[in-house]
Order: sequence, then structure tokens, then C-alpha cells
Amino acid sequence: MPMKPMTSAQALAAGALVSGVKVVTSYPGSPSSETVEVLIELAERHGVYVEWSSNEKVAMEIGIGASIAGRRALVCTKSVGLNVMIDPLMALNLTPVHGGLVILLGDDPGGYGSQNDQDSRPLAPMLEMPWLEPATPAEGFAMMRAAFAVSEQYHTAMIVRETRSFTQQVEPIDLPEAPYPQPDLGFLREPWRFVPVPRNVVAKHRALHERLAVLETWADAAPFNRVVGKGDLGIIGAGFAYRKLLDVLGDEPRDGLTLLKLGVLFPLPRGLVAGFLAGCREVLVLEENEPYLETQIKAVAQESDIRTRIRGKATGHTRREGELFRWQIQQALTRFVPGFRPAAAYLEQDEASERPPRENHCAGCRFGVILDALRAAAERLGQDPVLVGDPGCLAPLGDRLDAKFAIGSAVGVADGLSRAGIGRRAVALFGDSSFFHTTLPAIGNAVHHGSDILMVVLDNGATVTSGFQPNPGVPRDALGRPATALDFERIARAIGVHFVHSVGPDDLDSRLAEVFHQGLTHPGLGLIVVRTPCGPASEESSRPDG
Repeated sequence: MPMKPMTSAQALAAGALVSGVKVVTSYPGSPSSETVEVLIELAERHGVYVEWSSNEKVAMEIGIGASIAGRRALVCTKSVGLNVMIDPLMALNLTPVHGGLVILLGDDPGGYGSQNDQDSRPLAPMLEMPWLEPATPAEGFAMMRAAFAVSEQYHTAMIVRETRSFTQQVEPIDLPEAPYPQPDLGFLREPWRFVPVPRNVVAKHRALHERLAVLETWADAAPFNRVVGKGDLGIIGAGFAYRKLLDVLGDEPRDGLTLLKLGVLFPLPRGLVAGFLAGCREVLVLEENEPYLETQIKAVAQESDIRTRIRGKATGHTRREGELFRWQIQQALTRFVPGFRPAAAYLEQDEASERPPRENHCAGCRFGVILDALRAAAERLGQDPVLVGDPGCLAPLGDRLDAKFAIGSAVGVADGLSRAGIGRRAVALFGDSSFFHTTLPAIGNAVHHGSDILMVVLDNGATVTSGFQPNPGVPRDALGRPATALDFERIARAIGVHFVHSVGPDDLDSRLAEVFHQGLTHPGLGLIVVRTPCGPASEESSRPDG
């Protein structure tokens, strides 16, 4: 079959399909959403179930259930979404998986679409799950296939890490002809296998470490790690950083340089790393974005009594914050390699050309107008409310917020401000997707404790900032089929919020000021739903009447 050019996101999706994935779950978040969108387009043709889950924890738990049933499952998340799913993961690692279970993790060095600059790799030793990172689309395709096979062979969930810039690459992929068989190992009922409890948790933890010891042997021989060239100066490139290194160096080996490409990041292929270090007098480590591997490699050197000098982020050869750009690699090599000349010149002033393009989903957004109306209503009442927001569509208006942390946190933070007696009204603003993600427990807590805050749901009919994906309040599913839409007002009233009002989209201009006035003067807990669809979401009926 002819080679087919694919982006990294498409290659990862193809790898999952060829592997026979049966269930795909995710909560929207770039860059992993791009792979989910590809799978949505192909789902019906290949008999794959795909859903946008209410949050990452639920997505992970559905994947676990599919694995217990003996089917292969892919769970896609971004960096901060991994934080949300850690709770089930810290029990999953103790329960040997059945059907292949792979987590596609999209890290975002540089914070292009995230509220932090998180490097998720330091979580690997805590999660105690194998961690892979491809350098190219073709390797991403192969790595996804290997991840499913290794998951079933060694009974462990596998994590494949990508970065936002990685997804922009294009490379020809040798894609086999469909159909792609979907392995079915059958439902497994084995006493205590999937039931970690205090009586067996230590034994299960010991068994996990035994599996990891075997996996370390696998890592040493894995095809995703390799040594290139010969010389006493060594460079280690991890994942996509290795591809960037080759762009600066050129694809041909250079005299005096030995390169180690690492695609398996946990468990670290310690034997391979020790042998590499032993042949070098000095080594430079290139990775994104914390000195995670640098620290692990120094530990290998110390344990093996290898005196090789190891350079990297901790020594200031590259910086720890943000994406690792090619011009930074070029600068590091200039310091590290005597007489170094790059294959191509990369300049700091051209950094923007390396950054991944940003899609603007915010055209026509009216959230600024809504905040203006809220402030105006407060001023007429002589109030100066504290505004606490959630990530997402409120991010471009961050200069008008007093605080913004993680998704689902606005209600809790506003409640904490109110409890501290700041002497002014606290207002929590969050989106429709956030309402179902993790805001509902905070609303229940506020009801139970008699909180005195105003909550505002900014409902634009989709998870807009990541690409207009549906959430449980939208009457369609990931594939565009009719689905039950949950209703904010009914849910809020059902759990005890007595002041519940909605406005928009048809009466937004005429009633918004009045509704905000009522909400700001109503004592106790209140919730206002402001409906203002934007973009593709505005073309469909957004909500049932409350």
C-alpha cells in the first residue's frame, strides 16, 4: 500500500485503530483531542466506541472497565487532565490489566493552551506505569501499536506522551489495509485481581515492582531507544527533543559525537544508559521541560560509579521553563561541542515560527459583555464583587478576574473567600462543560453548608476552547447523534439551590441587567445560567427549557 502522509495526531489514531482499539474516551483538551477527533471520524467505519466524557476521571474509569471486559481501550487526556485521573490510576497500577489499556497524554510545555507549564513525567515513578514518548509521527504509530501489545503482555497500563508541537509534524506512514481485528480476551472474573484493599495492597505493590523489573529488561531492548555515532561527547535526546536535535545537527552522524535516543522514559533503560555513559567523558541531556531524565541519568552514573559529567537543565545549559526550542538546542550545542556549526541556523527572534499555531475559537464571544453587565449591576448597587473564574473561555478575560485556578475550582475558591469574611460578594463564573466536569460536587458542598455566593454558568453550548466538543448538557454525542441533554436549572434545584434563574440567548440584552441585579441582592446561594452560544454551537438548539 502507498505511504500516506499523516500528522502525529493522525498517526497515533491510526496506531490505535490498527491495534484493534474498541473503546476511546476523553475529556476535551489539546493536544490529545486532535487524535480523538480523528478517531471520531473513523469510529463508525471501524466499529469503535468514542465518547467525550464528563471529566477525565470518568474517562479513565470507562477505559478500565473496557479493559476488564477484555477489550483494548485508549484514554486521551492533556496534562492537567492527568491530574484529575490520578485517583483511579493509583489503584489501577496495583491491578494487573486484562485488555490492552493505553493513556495518550498531551503535555503542553510553554502553556500554549493550559493554565500551567506542567511537565507530567515526574509523575511516572509515582504512578509506576511505563512511559513512552515518540520523536516522529511514524514512531508514534509504531509506539501506539507496541503500547497495546506490551500492556497485555505485562498486564500494565501504558502511557504515551506527546507535546503540542509534536502534533504538528507530518510524515509518511505505511498503513496496513483494513479491516483491523479487535482482540476480545473476554470478561475476566478473577477473585481480588481488580479489588485492591488494605489486606492485599502490600502484596499487590510487591507484585507491581516485580512486573516493573521485567519491564526494565524490556526497556533496555526496546526499539524506541538507540545509540548513533561514536565519540567521547554524548547527547541524549528524549522523545520529540531528539527530532529537534537532528534538525540542528543534521541527520548524518558527526565525528566525536555519540547520540542516545530515548523513547522509553519509564522504567528507564538503565543498562543501555549506563553503557552509553561509560563511553563518554561528558553528556548533554535534551528534554522538555524539567530535568527529569537528567536527574535519573545522574543517579545511574552514581550507582554505576561512572564519572561522566552530565549537563542539561540543572546545569543551565538549557532552561527549565517552556518549550525547548531549536535555537536553544543550537546555543547549548555551541557551548557543549567545540567548534560546533549547526546544519541550519535557528535564531531566538524566529522562535514564533517553531510555536504550534493557535486556533481562535473565541471570535464573536460575548463573555466580555456579560462581565460588563455584571460589573454595571454591582456598581448600581454599590457593590464591588470578587470575581473567581474557571479555565476555558474566561482565560482571555483573565485581567478582569480576581482569581482563576483549575477547572471546577471557581465555586470552592469563591466560597472560601466568602467564609473568610472579605465583606463583599463573591461571584463564581464557570462554563457549561465545567459544571458537569467537577463543579457539581462544589455546588453540593455549598448547599450543604449554607454558602452565600452567586454562581454564574456561562453556557455557550459546547466545550469551545478545545474545539466545540459536546458535554452532557448538549443534545448530541461525540459522533453527532442525539443524546440526552442534562439541565442546569433542574439539577441545581434538585440539590437544593433555591435561587435559580436563566437568561438568553433571545432575551440576553433585555433581561441580563435585571437578572444580575436579582442575583447580587439575593441573600444566600444563587445560580444564574447565561446562555450565549458562539461559533458552531450557535447553529443548533442548545438547551431544553428549565
